[in-house]
Amino acid sequence: MTWIDVGADFTIDMDRDIDRIGIKMTQKIKIGVVGCGVVATAYYLPYLMRMDNAEITAVCDLVPARTDSCVRLFGAKSAYNDYYEMLEKADLDAIFILTAPGTHVPFTLAAVSAGKHVLIQKPMATNMTDARTIAQAIRTAGVKAIIEPSSQSPLDPDVAHLRELVRQGVLGDILWFSLGATGPTSYGPALGNNPYGQAAFYAADSGGFLFDLPYAPANIVSVLGPCASVMAHASISNVQNSIVPESEYDNFLAGVTDPNQANYWDAVVDLPRTQPVRMQAVDNAYSLYEMRGGFAGACHVGRIYHPVLPGTGSGSLQVFGTEGNLIFGAGYSASIISTRKDLLPQLDDDGWYHIPLRGDRSKAKWPQPTPGAFNYYHASSQHLVDCILEDREPIPNVDWGLHITEMMCGTLESSRTGQKYAMTTTLTY
Repeated sequence: MTWIDVGADFTIDMDRDIDRIGIKMTQKIKIGVVGCGVVATAYYLPYLMRMDNAEITAVCDLVPARTDSCVRLFGAKSAYNDYYEMLEKADLDAIFILTAPGTHVPFTLAAVSAGKHVLIQKPMATNMTDARTIAQAIRTAGVKAIIEPSSQSPLDPDVAHLRELVRQGVLGDILWFSLGATGPTSYGPALGNNPYGQAAFYAADSGGFLFDLPYAPANIVSVLGPCASVMAHASISNVQNSIVPESEYDNFLAGVTDPNQANYWDAVVDLPRTQPVRMQAVDNAYSLYEMRGGFAGACHVGRIYHPVLPGTGSGSLQVFGTEGNLIFGAGYSASIISTRKDLLPQLDDDGWYHIPLRGDRSKAKWPQPTPGAFNYYHASSQHLVDCILEDREPIPNVDWGLHITEMMCGTLESSRTGQKYAMTTTLTY
């Protein structure tokens, strides 16, 4: 994978011979969405309905109430309760696979064999056999594919900017890094584990919270380059859990009248958790990643939220080098202090180069995209459509997905064997 700068505003040249790049004579990419869950209705669908060069041609979910709500709220042109029927009958260019991780392999293989471009919500897969099967099918079909998350990837201009500064030597020789999920500092009391989503977060084939949080390895790789090996310990630490019943989501959607107010997170964190569930996959993982650059760092991934004292840090990525330090968070998108001041665009009064946060997070109940901030769901949607129309390779593509997936699979394998896991994939950096 060769990363490119993405600061330029991507535009569609409608004078281009669209037939030449395999798109039907239309200005809109016809999109089918499978999985009308929380992520679909909160983020993807509200954005897709506003895009000039895309249309929501079909939505699909096992629960008819959800597809009915998506037709009503987001203007989907058709609805299905059987994925394979949607593939057969709907006239689609691309499919957004927003279902639980256990369905990603069969749904992706069916889509690409039908010649459809795909966006796969994270994780790509929960084992390397499945990940490689998906990657090979996409390559053979010659379709475009985005593997989420594009958050913490070079698709985010801030991350691409930081990556370039590190590559230029702003930190000197990197000594070590750390990244840990210690819990939110400003979102109220302890939330426990994820408040909904048995199939997505708790079932054995979900991969658990390790595979729900590929943002951590993505952040590390995006800034510091590819991973070489993993030593890890992983476990199920909180077996008994309680979640909000799934029916509450359907009730929530039925009462929404504004498509821009369909974010279930605003409601679910305050609802009673009356449905007991057992954690069947890893919820607590500690990895020591050795990078191809010759340095190492620690990464903790879990989803048992405990508040920390303000000012003590929130577990964001911190990188320490011979010439400078890079810190994500602390009230900024990221900050660098360095002896190589000639590489920094500017210095604030405290001697740091600060990249400010975009968007106001002060009233958020949950760490979620806010107006003005980089929204990876929106960015990925637009990026996939642009890549289809312009016949170019997406940035978070199958090579990206394979490497991030292997960093998580390596954690499980190292924990199982007690041995160092050697990575078999890499990225051009």
